[in-house]
Amino acid sequence: MSDPQHSALGDGIHRQLGATWKQWRKAIEQIPPDHWRTGDIDYLIPARHALHVINTVHGYCRHEQAESWNGLTDEFFGRSLDWEGTAADELPDQTQCLAYLEHVGDLTRAWLDGLSDEEILSPQEAFPWTGPNLLSRMIYVIRHSQDHSGQLNAELRRRDLPRSAWET
Repeated sequence: MSDPQHSALGDGIHRQLGATWKQWRKAIEQIPPDHWRTGDIDYLIPARHALHVINTVHGYCRHEQAESWNGLTDEFFGRSLDWEGTAADELPDQTQCLAYLEHVGDLTRAWLDGLSDEEILSPQEAFPWTGPNLLSRMIYVIRHSQDHSGQLNAELRRRDLPRSAWET
């Protein structure tokens, strides 16, 4: 593995994912607590989308697929959480989600720092639906995170609540 200082692709990926995560951090922080685990449309409960996005990055930023995506949360929360199936009142609170975001951010940075540009461009088979290499996988991860950011912001707009702004 090469020196992480020399991975221009890894640095670019981390910068773009970092900007996406700044939006998520701000959204999580500014959602009023009484709106965090509630909503008239269960799928659009803010805590669900935050958990899902963080958990997804946790799952994709590794060399092999995890046995259970929901089980990845067990490493951090001490219990398996299903973003769609866990009862709303059992979802992590905002402080817990922010801590999970930081934890997964640290794991992601360490994983990316251990990769050379050649490794990022080399073939990968762990997640074939994301594309032929780690670069395409990370583009997929960023697109996925932004898709859910858009869903969350639309729901916040519908509730007449502040939304996170675009980050560069």
